[in-house]
Amino acid sequence: MLRPKILPTIALTAGLVVTGAGAATAHECYIAPRSDKGDAGADRSANWSTLHLEELYRTAHLFLGTAPLTDAQVAEALVLTEARGIPTSVTLFERFTIPRSAAELERMSAKSSDGKGVDHFFAAYGDAIIGIVFEVLAEDAPA
Repeated sequence: MLRPKILPTIALTAGLVVTGAGAATAHECYIAPRSDKGDAGADRSANWSTLHLEELYRTAHLFLGTAPLTDAQVAEALVLTEARGIPTSVTLFERFTIPRSAAELERMSAKSSDGKGVDHFFAAYGDAIIGIVFEVLAEDAPA
């Protein structure tokens, strides 16, 4: 079951990723080296929310203008996600944008997806996630 606050996050994030809105996607930051236990603790805070990529794949058609993925396609997308080393869930900070300005983001951009400390999930994985959606759709397209 989708948590009520995750739908707006999915909508905003997917829309921003698709349009390539650089600094705006910085809102979706996470602690790259944090453990599953740490993520579970953070998720109990109002400042953090866990996004399961299954939810994102099930709603991707709303933002990408594609057909909805079937259950089998969602399952395949998750297999591809794991195979490519992309987390299938991530606990994201949602209280405010980090960094707080585009200028600050530009100074930090090389570090925004380096796997150390605070990273920006969609800067690191957005293109790959969108690619996976189109890949599973293409696999089932009529020849």
